[in-house]
Amino acid sequence: MDNELRPLVNSGRIAASTKIAYALGHVFNDLAAAMWFSYTLIYLQRVALLEPIVAGALLLLGQVIDAIMTPIFGFLIDHYCKKKIWHIIGSVMVTLSFPVIFGGFVNSSTTVAMLLYIISITIFQTGWAAVQISHLSMIPSLTNSVLARTDLTAIRYSAQVGAAVVAFVVTWIVLPTSGESIDSPLISFVQLNQQDDYKFRNIVLVLTAFGLTATIFFHIFLKANLLEQTIYLKPNIEKSIKSSNVSLNRRISWNDVMVLLRVAMLYVASRLFITLTTIYLPLYIEETKVGKQALASVPLVSYVFSFTAALLLKYLNRICSTKACYFFGAIIGITAAVVTEFVGSNSTVVYIVAILIGVGSSITMVTALSVTAELIGCRTERSAFVYSIVTFLDKIITGLVVIFIEKLRCNDKKLCPTYNRDTLSIVCASSMILGLVTLLSVSRSLT
Repeated sequence: MDNELRPLVNSGRIAASTKIAYALGHVFNDLAAAMWFSYTLIYLQRVALLEPIVAGALLLLGQVIDAIMTPIFGFLIDHYCKKKIWHIIGSVMVTLSFPVIFGGFVNSSTTVAMLLYIISITIFQTGWAAVQISHLSMIPSLTNSVLARTDLTAIRYSAQVGAAVVAFVVTWIVLPTSGESIDSPLISFVQLNQQDDYKFRNIVLVLTAFGLTATIFFHIFLKANLLEQTIYLKPNIEKSIKSSNVSLNRRISWNDVMVLLRVAMLYVASRLFITLTTIYLPLYIEETKVGKQALASVPLVSYVFSFTAALLLKYLNRICSTKACYFFGAIIGITAAVVTEFVGSNSTVVYIVAILIGVGSSITMVTALSVTAELIGCRTERSAFVYSIVTFLDKIITGLVVIFIEKLRCNDKKLCPTYNRDTLSIVCASSMILGLVTLLSVSRSLT
């Protein structure tokens, strides 16, 4: 662990090959996550023929395992082995378990099928957490430049959006897209049944092949020495730091905890915006009755603009600070809420809302991760722990908010004909307002 205490790159310049290689490191996770969140419930209910409550419980099991393993891997990655080793371990676990979840156990006994689902989901979410935390913790090890870290984060997020688009396109090609439809977060499918199990299996195998290829290139082209070499402090500076740490250890420790919680809430606000808009944008589209095709095209437009904004964010950061960029992204998110609530419901407005959501989510997410990297600074020996705490709070709070919203859901369309529109508007505005309030606190704390 000692050889990862200081970042290698101080000039702020990172080779383009290193940036691209780093971006490939989380593609497999992103492909699997897109499939997991978008199609797991539909697959378990329509193809595996599980009861809705059982399918929901399996999905919840995955989220709980992910939340629990995140801080555990944060500790392990900081204290044992190198980051790339943990990345390999997590990737192997995802490779062995992800295809099993959609393996098509429609002809198996209920007991055997449930056992296979539980084991595969547990291994999958455990491996997913290992890859996520190890990959995030590499950012501070690669550079201590704020701009360079923001650049890496933006490239990582662009790869995430690109992976989601790939997963969506592969699914759109393999699954039927005409005829009697059922609800789906991204697209309308014909009625699925047990005979469609091989289609899901083919989709997952294709995505696994893509993911493994990206992971192999990541480990080939991201040189391990970039994460292992050290930069030594001058003796007088090092002595001063050690002295300060001894005399102020308790106060600094408490301050670190408080600042970490504030930064975590900034990340949580960004994740709330992304997750809740992903859930309620399709419902809003359905409510506006702009056509079934919009269920596919509108989210895709949002993804494209999110991808573009992430790529352009590096240039925006040269003009303004990271926190100013977050403020700008939050204002765009609030604007999306205002347009949703007060500017009609025609197809043009729906696409404008999708664009604003895509741009706002991209800017706030990338800058929130950049602020987290700024908090870590040169203390890369605990970078995995910081990222694990931040993402742990995100998973817990986001899950509770979704449950709360669904508990209050109005099912009578006559009493609340614009429920989904109002919900989308409220979640956009409230999450971004939370982000702005937290931003003020974070700015003071880091200063």
